Amino acid sequence: MSALPWRYALTNALMVAFIAALMQGGWAIWAVAALAILIGGLIDEAVGDEHERSGGAAPLFFDVNLYATLPLLVIITLLLLQATFAGGSTVVAATIGAGYFYALAGVTVAHELTHRVTSPLALMSARALLAFTLNPTFETYHVYGHHRNVGSYHDPATARRGEYVLAFVARTVVEQSVAGWRLEAERLRRKGLSPWSWHNRVLGGLFCSLAILAAAAAIAGAAGMLAFLIAAVFGRVTHEMVNYVQHYGLVRADGAAIEMRHAWDSCRLVSNVLHYNLPRHADHHMFAAKPFWELDLAADAPRLPRGYQTMSLIALYPPAWHRAIDPLLADWDSRLANDVERSLVRDRGWTVAGSRVPDERARERERRSGTQGPHDDSRILSSSGCDGRVRAGGHNVR
Repeated sequence: MSALPWRYALTNALMVAFIAALMQGGWAIWAVAALAILIGGLIDEAVGDEHERSGGAAPLFFDVNLYATLPLLVIITLLLLQATFAGGSTVVAATIGAGYFYALAGVTVAHELTHRVTSPLALMSARALLAFTLNPTFETYHVYGHHRNVGSYHDPATARRGEYVLAFVARTVVEQSVAGWRLEAERLRRKGLSPWSWHNRVLGGLFCSLAILAAAAAIAGAAGMLAFLIAAVFGRVTHEMVNYVQHYGLVRADGAAIEMRHAWDSCRLVSNVLHYNLPRHADHHMFAAKPFWELDLAADAPRLPRGYQTMSLIALYPPAWHRAIDPLLADWDSRLANDVERSLVRDRGWTVAGSRVPDERARERERRSGTQGPHDDSRILSSSGCDGRVRAGGHNVR
């Protein structure tokens, strides 16, 4: 097996280190939690972009790694509850670290497994993992809602231009919950079943979260319940902040084809390792059934200048966020968007400084002269891959 696949064990290795720190107690918990967060942020930026593909496929190794996530999170949660008896800074560090891994490992792996729609084991594992961030509707809405509605104004999981990241978090949690429940209720009604039956996947996910909460109460009382709830909320907010940057400001008309240009990619090596290639997001949206190790960076997808975690933290400070993202949106408007999308941007008052959106007379002159201007709908931006080579995004749909 190529050495490269082993890098995808990094997230689980960090969880094992955090488990050891929780067992040790004291400063070790702070040290490992801080190290994990630094690896996802500053160290990711220091390492920079990846310059080679993920290497030979090792499906068995990858699957073992994915399915190991759930028992590792269970152990972390049990040790978090134990830490509540110590109190003080120990429980603070344990709660921060647990919440971070609930998002980084739990949601990311659940996302991968949720797309394995024909595997009961994968779906049950995903449901249990999502319970750690109190997210019972992800399984339904993400696959059957977000992947159909991405980029549209009505998609709760697409951040709108000018929307502050924490405002997006509040909106998306509420709207995804409502939309996910409705989709599941409609699915059950089509089968002649009640939305309140045990077949309801949303209720199944909610039951998993309540089971964890009940276990926390039984093991560590009110303090255990509180510690888990804080970790779960922290993990959910962390996850939704990453969700914010994946499609921020990108526009697609209702019913229009989904293209590579409707998701932000990131080339950062560590981001792709920690998030199981989730930052190869455009390819994922085009071919959702692809396992993570087959995803690639698409030549015709817009690119973020930094890793997902770093971008999500920058988003907390709007002036810095707009300095980073507005030039990219201006480029997207000018070179990637089609006429309908540019019209939607103008109509919503979302045009950013620097956008070079041509008027109709200029476009008509281009068509009559037979020239292909930089804003022609048939032109797709050919951006180079992170290693300087152009990478095509064409794959067969699964």
